[in-house]
Amino acid sequence: MQVDSPARIRNLAIAGHNDTGKTTLASALLFTSGAAPRFCKIEDGNTVTDFDPEEVERGISIGLGVCHLPWRQHKVNLLDSPGYGIFFSETRAALRVADAAIVCVSAVAGAEVNTEKVWEAASELELPVVLHLNKMDRDRADLGRCLESLQKTFGRQVLPVQLPIGAEKDFAGVIDLVRLKAYRFERDGSGKGKEVPIPSELATDAAEARTRLVEAVAEADEHLLEKFFEEGTLEAADLEAGLKTAIASALPNAPTRTQSIRSAASPAMRTASDRCRRASGT
Repeated sequence: MQVDSPARIRNLAIAGHNDTGKTTLASALLFTSGAAPRFCKIEDGNTVTDFDPEEVERGISIGLGVCHLPWRQHKVNLLDSPGYGIFFSETRAALRVADAAIVCVSAVAGAEVNTEKVWEAASELELPVVLHLNKMDRDRADLGRCLESLQKTFGRQVLPVQLPIGAEKDFAGVIDLVRLKAYRFERDGSGKGKEVPIPSELATDAAEARTRLVEAVAEADEHLLEKFFEEGTLEAADLEAGLKTAIASALPNAPTRTQSIRSAASPAMRTASDRCRRASGT
């Protein structure tokens, strides 16, 4: 993808505790954006960011993996960092040049040691953070328990923007709280889904969760707060725009760091980027 301006480059760090699905998330983003022709999996040993023979053999990330994808006329650099504490310097390298961070969390374990370490490091750098709850299809996955764990650790400002449809082996899709739409996934592993009616047994939970989300977003924007008081709710477009403000305002004075990896990368990141180029043949 050709980018004619640094303003159209975004650096996004993917971090978190080990075994929370960071590399799988990177693969899913590459596939969804069209940057990869298929959804690569760790168990198949063909992911873009875990290509080192030792990583493939162990099924874990031991170095920082760098890849990129096109999205809405922007180039998004994904910085897939290892989850084990011994490699945390790689995570710090990613966060130092990131515009924002996605912190992956296991729906089974909730907040873990490295979840907190990543949050603290992102806070020091004043980075906006989005928590990504993963592994909803695993045994003992529980949104309520994990949300309680995250709120206890990071504060009541942690709120879901989606609700799962089912859990464990019955996990079948999600409810988008911004647009109040439900989506069920195909069972063929393609990652594709289709819009369906919100299940009746989840309609009340979805409405209540959206109300809490709307209230939290409105509090971060004076204009939206006035609109919320006047109308009692927010439209999807207002809520989507307000979410950006709310996430950024969760950390004080969050700066804009629109930099290319090449000009801002640490030696560790340049090494990872070189490895990625050699692996992809570019």
